[in-house]
Amino acid sequence: MLYAGDFDATGEDIPRDLATRLNGDVRVERIALTAEQVERFDLPPQPGKRSDSRSAAFESEHGRLVQVELDALPPNELRALYRDALEPLWDVSKYEHVKEREETERTAL
Repeated sequence: MLYAGDFDATGEDIPRDLATRLNGDVRVERIALTAEQVERFDLPPQPGKRSDSRSAAFESEHGRLVQVELDALPPNELRALYRDALEPLWDVSKYEHVKEREETERTAL
């Protein structure tokens, strides 16, 4: 599963939480937002939520408690992140085969 979410204590914990809830039957890869992406795209940080039980660990890891909304990332950049993450997983030959089969079935109908 490819995941994009806010850069904050909760957003960073979602992949672990999903894997736990699904008994480890899914691999969750976070593609956005990361600290590097926040810096690279100069995304505006807001104060983080001290009430979040994960805030201390987040602050320890990143040196500050902030939250950056995924919505701050330009849509074209988010699409590019998904495209780049999907590219090594996508089998073009299988996709083309399915398209051909669908066209054959559509013609037969």
